[in-house]
Amino acid sequence: MIAEGLVVLLDYTLYLLPGLALFGLWFALTPKTQTALRIVILLLAFVLMRDAMTPLGMWSLNGDLQIGFLANPFVLAMLGASSLLLVALSARLLPDLWQLVVLFKGNRLAGLVLGIAVGCLIGLPLRLYQGAETAIPGYWAWLPGMTVLAYGANALEEVLFRGFLQGYLELHASALRAALISAVAFSALHAFLALSVTPLGWPVLLFTLIEGLACGLIRMRYGVVASTATHGTAILLIAVPMMS
Repeated sequence: MIAEGLVVLLDYTLYLLPGLALFGLWFALTPKTQTALRIVILLLAFVLMRDAMTPLGMWSLNGDLQIGFLANPFVLAMLGASSLLLVALSARLLPDLWQLVVLFKGNRLAGLVLGIAVGCLIGLPLRLYQGAETAIPGYWAWLPGMTVLAYGANALEEVLFRGFLQGYLELHASALRAALISAVAFSALHAFLALSVTPLGWPVLLFTLIEGLACGLIRMRYGVVASTATHGTAILLIAVPMMS
Protein backbone atom coordinates (compact mmCIF):
# COMPACT_ATOMS: atom_id res chain seq x y z
CA MET A 1 0.00 0.00 0.00
CA ILE A 2 2.73 2.47 0.96
CA ALA A 3 4.98 1.61 -1.99
CA GLU A 4 2.09 1.96 -4.42
CA GLY A 5 1.05 5.16 -2.70
CA LEU A 6 4.51 6.68 -3.06
CA VAL A 7 4.39 6.01 -6.80
CA VAL A 8 1.00 7.75 -7.04
CA LEU A 9 2.26 10.75 -5.07
CA LEU A 10 5.42 11.00 -7.19
CA ASP A 11 3.41 10.87 -10.42
CA TYR A 12 1.08 13.56 -9.08
CA THR A 13 3.98 15.80 -8.05
CA LEU A 14 5.75 15.48 -11.40
CA TYR A 15 2.49 16.10 -13.25
CA LEU A 16 1.90 19.32 -11.31
CA LEU A 17 5.46 20.61 -11.32
CA PRO A 18 5.52 22.63 -14.58
CA GLY A 19 2.24 24.41 -13.80
CA LEU A 20 3.11 25.09 -10.18
CA ALA A 21 6.52 26.41 -11.23
CA LEU A 22 4.82 28.98 -13.46
CA PHE A 23 2.37 29.97 -10.74
CA GLY A 24 5.26 30.28 -8.31
CA LEU A 25 7.16 32.53 -10.70
CA TRP A 26 4.05 34.63 -11.32
CA PHE A 27 3.52 35.00 -7.58
CA ALA A 28 7.16 35.87 -6.93
CA LEU A 29 7.15 38.57 -9.62
CA THR A 30 3.94 40.16 -8.34
CA PRO A 31 4.56 43.13 -6.01
CA LYS A 32 3.40 42.64 -2.44
CA THR A 33 1.28 45.74 -2.83
CA GLN A 34 -0.92 43.83 -5.31
CA THR A 35 -2.71 41.89 -2.60
CA ALA A 36 -5.78 40.98 -4.63
CA LEU A 37 -3.73 39.63 -7.53
CA ARG A 38 -1.53 37.58 -5.19
CA ILE A 39 -4.64 35.99 -3.67
CA VAL A 40 -6.03 35.19 -7.13
CA ILE A 41 -2.74 33.52 -8.11
CA LEU A 42 -2.86 31.32 -5.02
CA LEU A 43 -6.48 30.40 -5.71
CA LEU A 44 -5.70 29.42 -9.29
CA ALA A 45 -2.71 27.36 -8.18
CA PHE A 46 -4.95 25.51 -5.75
CA VAL A 47 -7.50 24.84 -8.50
CA LEU A 48 -4.72 23.31 -10.57
CA MET A 49 -3.67 21.09 -7.66
CA ARG A 50 -7.25 19.95 -7.09
CA ASP A 51 -8.38 19.43 -10.66
CA ALA A 52 -5.18 17.65 -11.73
CA MET A 53 -6.22 14.77 -9.49
CA THR A 54 -9.05 13.86 -11.88
CA PRO A 55 -7.10 12.86 -15.02
CA LEU A 56 -4.66 10.96 -12.79
CA GLY A 57 -7.53 8.86 -11.46
CA MET A 58 -7.11 10.00 -7.86
CA TRP A 59 -10.75 10.94 -7.50
CA SER A 60 -13.96 10.95 -9.50
CA LEU A 61 -17.43 12.49 -9.43
CA ASN A 62 -20.65 10.86 -10.51
CA GLY A 63 -24.06 12.25 -11.36
CA ASP A 64 -25.26 11.93 -7.76
CA LEU A 65 -22.39 14.18 -6.61
CA GLN A 66 -20.81 11.22 -4.91
CA ILE A 67 -17.07 11.72 -4.70
CA GLY A 68 -14.95 8.64 -5.14
CA PHE A 69 -11.43 8.91 -3.78
CA LEU A 70 -8.47 6.63 -4.29
CA ALA A 71 -8.85 3.53 -2.14
CA ASN A 72 -5.30 3.89 -0.78
CA PRO A 73 -5.62 5.57 2.66
CA PHE A 74 -1.87 6.29 2.78
CA VAL A 75 -2.14 8.53 -0.28
CA LEU A 76 -5.15 10.34 1.15
CA ALA A 77 -3.48 10.90 4.51
CA MET A 78 -0.31 12.20 2.84
CA LEU A 79 -2.30 14.61 0.67
CA GLY A 80 -4.16 15.90 3.72
CA ALA A 81 -0.96 16.23 5.73
CA SER A 82 0.74 18.01 2.82
CA SER A 83 -2.15 20.47 2.70
CA LEU A 84 -1.71 21.23 6.39
CA LEU A 85 2.01 21.70 5.77
CA LEU A 86 1.18 24.23 3.05
CA VAL A 87 -1.08 26.05 5.51
CA ALA A 88 1.77 26.20 8.02
CA LEU A 89 4.26 27.34 5.37
CA SER A 90 1.92 30.06 4.15
CA ALA A 91 1.54 31.32 7.72
CA ARG A 92 5.33 31.47 7.98
CA LEU A 93 6.13 32.89 4.55
CA LEU A 94 3.11 35.12 3.87
CA PRO A 95 2.52 37.06 7.09
CA ASP A 96 0.96 39.96 5.19
CA LEU A 97 -1.77 37.72 3.80
CA TRP A 98 -2.24 35.95 7.10
CA GLN A 99 -3.15 39.27 8.66
CA LEU A 100 -6.39 38.84 6.71
CA VAL A 101 -7.17 35.44 8.23
CA VAL A 102 -9.62 35.20 11.12
CA LEU A 103 -9.11 31.71 12.53
CA PHE A 104 -11.50 32.09 15.45
CA LYS A 105 -14.34 34.46 16.15
CA GLY A 106 -16.84 34.33 18.98
CA ASN A 107 -17.27 31.15 21.00
CA ARG A 108 -14.80 28.59 19.65
CA LEU A 109 -16.64 25.49 20.82
CA ALA A 110 -19.98 26.77 19.53
CA GLY A 111 -18.36 27.59 16.20
CA LEU A 112 -16.84 24.13 15.88
CA VAL A 113 -20.07 22.36 16.82
CA LEU A 114 -22.15 24.53 14.50
CA GLY A 115 -19.61 24.09 11.71
CA ILE A 116 -19.85 20.30 11.96
CA ALA A 117 -23.65 20.47 12.20
CA VAL A 118 -23.93 22.60 9.06
CA GLY A 119 -21.56 20.24 7.26
CA CYS A 120 -23.89 17.39 8.21
CA LEU A 121 -26.88 19.33 6.89
CA ILE A 122 -25.10 19.68 3.54
CA GLY A 123 -23.60 16.22 3.25
CA LEU A 124 -26.04 13.90 5.00
CA PRO A 125 -29.03 14.41 2.65
CA LEU A 126 -26.79 13.64 -0.32
CA ARG A 127 -25.40 10.60 1.45
CA LEU A 128 -28.89 9.29 2.09
CA TYR A 129 -30.00 10.09 -1.46
CA GLN A 130 -27.00 8.28 -2.91
CA GLY A 131 -27.68 5.26 -0.76
CA ALA A 132 -23.95 4.90 -0.15
CA GLU A 133 -23.22 1.99 2.11
CA THR A 134 -20.45 1.97 4.67
CA ALA A 135 -20.39 -1.80 4.06
CA ILE A 136 -18.19 -1.13 1.02
CA PRO A 137 -15.20 -3.48 1.31
CA GLY A 138 -12.32 -1.73 3.04
CA TYR A 139 -14.39 1.34 3.97
CA TRP A 140 -13.39 1.47 7.63
CA ALA A 141 -9.69 0.98 6.88
CA TRP A 142 -9.96 3.72 4.25
CA LEU A 143 -11.88 6.17 6.45
CA PRO A 144 -9.00 7.48 8.66
CA GLY A 145 -6.97 8.50 5.61
CA MET A 146 -10.04 10.09 4.05
CA THR A 147 -10.70 12.00 7.27
CA VAL A 148 -7.19 13.49 7.19
CA LEU A 149 -7.72 14.48 3.56
CA ALA A 150 -11.22 15.89 4.11
CA TYR A 151 -10.19 18.20 6.92
CA GLY A 152 -6.57 18.80 5.90
CA ALA A 153 -7.14 19.66 2.24
CA ASN A 154 -10.21 21.71 3.04
CA ALA A 155 -8.29 23.59 5.72
CA LEU A 156 -6.02 24.79 2.91
CA GLU A 157 -8.99 25.64 0.70
CA GLU A 158 -10.72 27.50 3.52
CA VAL A 159 -7.59 29.51 4.34
CA LEU A 160 -7.45 30.58 0.70
CA PHE A 161 -11.14 31.34 0.13
CA ARG A 162 -12.47 32.28 3.56
CA GLY A 163 -9.17 33.42 5.04
CA PHE A 164 -7.31 35.37 2.36
CA LEU A 165 -10.13 36.21 -0.07
CA GLN A 166 -12.99 36.83 2.33
CA GLY A 167 -10.67 38.61 4.75
CA TYR A 168 -9.47 40.90 1.97
CA LEU A 169 -13.00 41.58 0.77
CA GLU A 170 -14.07 42.57 4.28
CA LEU A 171 -11.65 45.49 4.01
CA HIS A 172 -13.61 46.81 1.04
CA ALA A 173 -17.21 45.69 1.64
CA SER A 174 -19.58 44.61 4.38
CA ALA A 175 -18.96 41.26 6.06
CA LEU A 176 -22.10 39.79 4.47
CA ARG A 177 -21.18 40.96 0.99
CA ALA A 178 -17.66 39.60 1.44
CA ALA A 179 -19.12 36.21 2.42
CA LEU A 180 -21.41 36.21 -0.62
CA ILE A 181 -18.59 37.14 -3.00
CA SER A 182 -16.31 34.45 -1.59
CA ALA A 183 -19.12 31.91 -2.04
CA VAL A 184 -19.71 32.88 -5.67
CA ALA A 185 -15.97 32.85 -6.35
CA PHE A 186 -15.71 29.42 -4.72
CA SER A 187 -18.42 28.04 -6.98
CA ALA A 188 -17.08 29.80 -10.08
CA LEU A 189 -13.66 28.25 -9.54
CA HIS A 190 -15.32 24.84 -9.73
CA ALA A 191 -16.63 25.65 -13.23
CA PHE A 192 -13.67 24.06 -15.00
CA LEU A 193 -14.13 20.93 -12.88
CA ALA A 194 -17.88 20.90 -13.57
CA LEU A 195 -17.82 21.69 -17.28
CA SER A 196 -14.51 20.40 -18.60
CA VAL A 197 -12.71 18.00 -16.28
CA THR A 198 -16.03 16.21 -15.64
CA PRO A 199 -19.32 16.34 -17.59
CA LEU A 200 -21.54 16.94 -14.54
CA GLY A 201 -22.29 20.62 -15.15
CA TRP A 202 -24.74 22.64 -13.08
CA PRO A 203 -25.26 20.18 -10.16
CA VAL A 204 -21.61 20.66 -9.17
CA LEU A 205 -21.93 24.42 -9.45
CA LEU A 206 -25.13 24.45 -7.40
CA PHE A 207 -23.67 22.21 -4.71
CA THR A 208 -20.48 24.25 -4.44
CA LEU A 209 -22.49 27.49 -4.31
CA ILE A 210 -24.55 26.15 -1.39
CA GLU A 211 -21.41 24.84 0.28
CA GLY A 212 -19.62 28.14 -0.32
CA LEU A 213 -22.50 30.15 1.13
CA ALA A 214 -22.59 27.96 4.23
CA CYS A 215 -18.83 28.18 4.74
CA GLY A 216 -18.79 31.92 4.07
CA LEU A 217 -21.51 32.61 6.63
CA ILE A 218 -19.95 30.31 9.22
CA ARG A 219 -16.60 32.05 8.67
CA MET A 220 -18.28 35.45 9.04
CA ARG A 221 -19.65 34.47 12.45
CA TYR A 222 -17.09 32.02 13.83
CA GLY A 223 -13.90 32.09 11.74
CA VAL A 224 -11.95 29.84 9.39
CA VAL A 225 -11.58 26.88 11.76
CA ALA A 226 -15.36 26.59 11.99
CA SER A 227 -15.80 26.92 8.22
CA THR A 228 -13.18 24.19 7.77
CA ALA A 229 -15.28 21.96 10.01
CA THR A 230 -18.28 22.65 7.76
CA HIS A 231 -16.41 22.00 4.52
CA GLY A 232 -14.53 18.95 5.72
CA THR A 233 -17.60 17.31 7.24
CA ALA A 234 -19.68 17.79 4.09
CA ILE A 235 -17.00 16.25 1.89
CA LEU A 236 -16.35 13.39 4.29
CA LEU A 237 -20.03 12.45 4.28
CA ILE A 238 -20.33 12.20 0.49
CA ALA A 239 -16.97 10.51 -0.11
CA VAL A 240 -16.50 6.82 -0.84
CA PRO A 241 -13.49 4.74 -1.86
CA MET A 242 -13.18 4.17 -5.58
CA MET A 243 -13.58 0.52 -6.42
CA SER A 244 -11.05 -0.89 -8.87
